[in-house]
Amino acid sequence: MGNHSATPITPKLARELLPLRPDDSFKGTFGKALVVAGSRKYTGAANLAIQAALRSGAGLVFGAIPQSIHTALAASIPEAIWLLLPEKDGAITCLSPEEKAGLFPAVGKDAILVGPGLDQTEGTQAYLLGLLAHLRDRAPDLPLVADAEALNILSRQPNWRTLMPNNAVLTPHEMEFSRLTRLSLDEVHSDRHDHALTCAKEWRQVLVLKGPNTLVASPEGECRVLPFANSVLSHGGSGDVLAGLIVGLLAQGLAPFDAATLAVWLHARAAELALATVGHPAATLPSDILQHLGKAMHDLQ
Repeated sequence: MGNHSATPITPKLARELLPLRPDDSFKGTFGKALVVAGSRKYTGAANLAIQAALRSGAGLVFGAIPQSIHTALAASIPEAIWLLLPEKDGAITCLSPEEKAGLFPAVGKDAILVGPGLDQTEGTQAYLLGLLAHLRDRAPDLPLVADAEALNILSRQPNWRTLMPNNAVLTPHEMEFSRLTRLSLDEVHSDRHDHALTCAKEWRQVLVLKGPNTLVASPEGECRVLPFANSVLSHGGSGDVLAGLIVGLLAQGLAPFDAATLAVWLHARAAELALATVGHPAATLPSDILQHLGKAMHDLQ
């Protein structure tokens, strides 16, 4: 199960990708990220993703969420800007075509994340597919991160690849990758590198195949690998932090392959630092990783 020609994601490589923070900058310098996330059932996933986008350095982060979870999120994340979406039973839903004005708030944004904490209701599925159609029509080159339930909804669509805009980053773990490809888990696990690289080239998208020694594959046939693993990341919610980091770095102008690469390294390094503070991987949570992202960035300076 070797990584063949994958390039290790080293501190040197991550340092070269870290955005500069000039002292004469302002919030508009660092882009606007939109995070479409959350449901009454998975409020925490939206919380983690939005906080990670903020801690990535993005200038402004907008959270597009169901109305019913706004109070809880706004109380815990004062820095975000909130866009309240229509919902049914705590999950984002899609309005009728004549009522859709403003439902897809992509105008003026530099990158979008969709997926963390979404439910799999028919209304949420209709919203996601409507958002993707809107992007393909109005902003086909706007960077998009598809994560978590967005990937699971897509996997149930015939020819789902044709639904995606041009500059997407897909962030599946092995089970989600299995659903997208129709490969068995054993097949996926038997040669992660080859499967990831083949699919990234075929799909013409950046692919982050999460797991021990996470892989980042590009449409051009380049593959990078995280050269260390950490069981701290085996907690629900750690993927939401990674997705938020990626969209925040995209908003700051990094190319999709580089944004995903840097986010993977920062995420894993922050997990190591959090473990050193907390003391045991079983007790080190994704919220602890958030608190150590700044230290991970400092390590690169």
